[in-house]
Amino acid sequence: MEESAHLLHDFSAAMLTLRPSPDDLILDLGAGAGWCSDLLGRLNRTSIAVDLSLDMLRAGRGRPGVPIRAVAGDMEALPFRSGTFDKALCFSALHHVPNMARAVGEIARVLAPDGVALFSEPGEGHGEAAVSAIATRDFGVLEQDVIVETFIRDCHDAGFEDVRVKPLAYTIPAYDLTLDQWQSWMRLAESTRPRRALAKMGLAIMELFGLGKQGALFEDTFAVSLVRTLRQVVRHHPIVVASKRALPAGPEADVWRAEIAVDSPAASARPGSLVTLTARITNRGSAAWHPSSRSGVGHVAVGVQLLDRDGRLLGRDHYRLALPHAVAPGETVAVTCECPAPSEPGVYQFKIDLVAEGVTWFEAAGSTAPVVVMEVG
Repeated sequence: MEESAHLLHDFSAAMLTLRPSPDDLILDLGAGAGWCSDLLGRLNRTSIAVDLSLDMLRAGRGRPGVPIRAVAGDMEALPFRSGTFDKALCFSALHHVPNMARAVGEIARVLAPDGVALFSEPGEGHGEAAVSAIATRDFGVLEQDVIVETFIRDCHDAGFEDVRVKPLAYTIPAYDLTLDQWQSWMRLAESTRPRRALAKMGLAIMELFGLGKQGALFEDTFAVSLVRTLRQVVRHHPIVVASKRALPAGPEADVWRAEIAVDSPAASARPGSLVTLTARITNRGSAAWHPSSRSGVGHVAVGVQLLDRDGRLLGRDHYRLALPHAVAPGETVAVTCECPAPSEPGVYQFKIDLVAEGVTWFEAAGSTAPVVVMEVG
C-alpha cells in the first residue's frame, strides 16, 4: 500500500509539472501492468505503454474498461520512430536498465524537438537495500542506484537542453534546481555552524547578545535544517525533469486564455431567426488551439451561451462554431456565428466564449467572455 501511495504522489507531481494536453502523445516507460496509462486514460490523455515483459503488458491490457495501448520493447532500443512523442513518464523503471545512459539517449530520440520527460527513481543506497537484494535473488531483477549528478549529466549528453531536480515535487512541483543549484544545496547541507558563523561575524555578535534568536540566525538555522532534510529526500528518491528545449524561467502562462472582441450586432431579432455575431478572438494562452484532437477532447470551439435578462443561464450549449484552423499563441482569428434566437419574445443575453471540449470553458479558466444584449420579439 505504501509503495502504491508513493507512486500516486509521483503521478500527481508529474501531471502538475508536465501539464500534458489532450493532444499530447505520452510514452509510458517501464509500464509494467499499465497503471500509469490507465490513469492517463481516465484523464482523457493518450499514451502508449512500453515494457520489456510481454506478460505484464498482457495483464495491463486485461484491465476493465478501455484497453491500454501497449508495445513490448527495450528502453535501450525503443521500437519507435524519432520524434514520435510529446511527453515521457518513467516511474521506478530506469534503474532496472543495464545501460541507463543509453536508455536516456533513446528516450531523447523518440521525443519531439520540444519534448519533455519526467523520471522518478530510487536514489542512493537502493542497490544495497534488503528489498533490492531479495528482488535480485528471487527474480533476477537488476537493482542499482540513480545518482543525481550522474543522471543529470547523462540527460545533457543525450541531448536534453534543460534538466531540473524537483526537491519539492510532493508539495510545490513548480520549484526546481539546476545541476549547479543542486551542488550548492549539497555544499550548504554539508557546511557546519562554525564555518557559517565565521562568514557572518556580525550575525554571530548579535547572537551573543540574544538579538538573533528570532531573527537572521534563526532563519539561517531553519534554512540549513530544511536543506539537509530535503537533500536526503532527493538523494534517495530523485524526481528529475529533462526537456529538449529550455524550460520557462517562471510559471507558464495559462493554457486556456483568450481575448474576445465582438462587433456591435443588431439590437433586436425576430423569434426563431438567426442572430449574426462577429468576433475577433486572440489566443493569449501558452498553447495552440486545435479544431480537432486525436483523443476526442481538448479541441477548441467557439461557444455561445444563452442567458435571460438578468444573466441567469438558460442554455450553456446554445451554439457551437468550429475554429477555421489551428490558432497559435498570439494569433488572431475572425469568426462569424449564426446562432438561433429564442422562440419566445423577451430580452436575452448572448455570451460569447471559447470551450476546450471535455476540459473547460475559457471563462472558468480566467478569460473574459463578452455579453451581447438583444431584444427578441
